[in-house]
Amino acid sequence: MPKAFSEHEKEAIRVQLREKGKKLFEKHGLKKTSVDELTETVGISKGAFYLFYESKEELFLEILEQIEKDIQTSILELSIKPRANARKNVSDMLKGFLVTWDDYPLLKNFSKSDFDYLARKVPSQRIQQHAQSDQEFTDSFIKKIKREGIAVKASPRVISNLIKSLFFIGLHREDLGEVEYEEAINVMIDLVAGYVVGE
Repeated sequence: MPKAFSEHEKEAIRVQLREKGKKLFEKHGLKKTSVDELTETVGISKGAFYLFYESKEELFLEILEQIEKDIQTSILELSIKPRANARKNVSDMLKGFLVTWDDYPLLKNFSKSDFDYLARKVPSQRIQQHAQSDQEFTDSFIKKIKREGIAVKASPRVISNLIKSLFFIGLHREDLGEVEYEEAINVMIDLVAGYVVGE
């Protein structure tokens, strides 16, 4: 039976699991990273790991969500360019989100097969919780551009689905090829921005 940890130890171990887990997931990918590797790098037993997470996939999702939250915060704090038109401003914000996404190997290398694998392994309630968080970001994104004086012509539900669609295109980056992906995503972002502002 794993030893009992103090609250301070628990928090320190959680931080280490996220930090070192992120590096292992970046290096080996979600499927090839094992619980044994995660526990060895942090210095806890395999049994102790399950005091913190039900699975390595739950740890991965928590790391993923923290990165997403950091990116979302940076996008919501971006300043609107007063001389640019509405479409360009919305396009720049969406581009900022996807370009920043590429700065994180964990996200850039996250493929369709990883997405499907994660969806199978993590409880559906946890996936719904993640989807709710994504919706909250979309709501905040819409409020942000409205506060900046940009008229939003599309419904929040459609905007949410369009932003998700941009993410799903990224899952097929390998299928498209790097150059082709960049071309396609730039066109799609411009079209989505145009639709959001009614152009």
